[in-house]
Amino acid sequence: MLSRTLTRRQMALLCLGLLLSLALCGALQAAAWARTQRDTGALVCADTLRLHIRAGSDSVADQSAKLHVRDAVLAYLDAACPAQSKPEALTWAAQHLFELQLTARHALAKLGLRAPVRVQLVNMYFPTRRYGSGTLPAGRYDAVRIELGSGAGRNWWCVLYPGLCRAACSSYALPEENDLVCGEYILRFKVVEWVQQRTARRDTVVLVG
Repeated sequence: MLSRTLTRRQMALLCLGLLLSLALCGALQAAAWARTQRDTGALVCADTLRLHIRAGSDSVADQSAKLHVRDAVLAYLDAACPAQSKPEALTWAAQHLFELQLTARHALAKLGLRAPVRVQLVNMYFPTRRYGSGTLPAGRYDAVRIELGSGAGRNWWCVLYPGLCRAACSSYALPEENDLVCGEYILRFKVVEWVQQRTARRDTVVLVG
């Protein structure tokens, strides 16, 4: 049996072919991994209902009033919202916008304030937000938005479902969602953030209210 010795040129071409094949496999795996993270980020957006309170201005009085309303609304939600899933939370919120408005008005009235209060169920863009127990990626979320006065002041955000602003970690249905929100996987999170920042619309769509 005759053996054939490869020339230097043939060896170089063979090595180049192997390197290109490895690079292609790596690129395909990286693309699949990034797509998985992007899809997980989309699931987190779809499975989360946020609470968004907008103060009348950045004055100390208006910001203090915003936090007073926040505490009253959270207390009401703790006692009144029985939702065990995102669809249930969305339906409950749509049916109780008036009660949320009354709760906010009563909280302002205790401070001697009569600023107008508007409560809506919206779908809007949120930037990346880090909470005590985890981080939500940028993207479009459904949200209960409570606007005090002109709503021109600094906002306060949290999660109405799951976890009611205190324990969203480990509350999502799928393990990969909890992993993204609660884990310390910076690169994984940055992929989701990068995609959302460049593709998500910035307009606000009013769903109810």
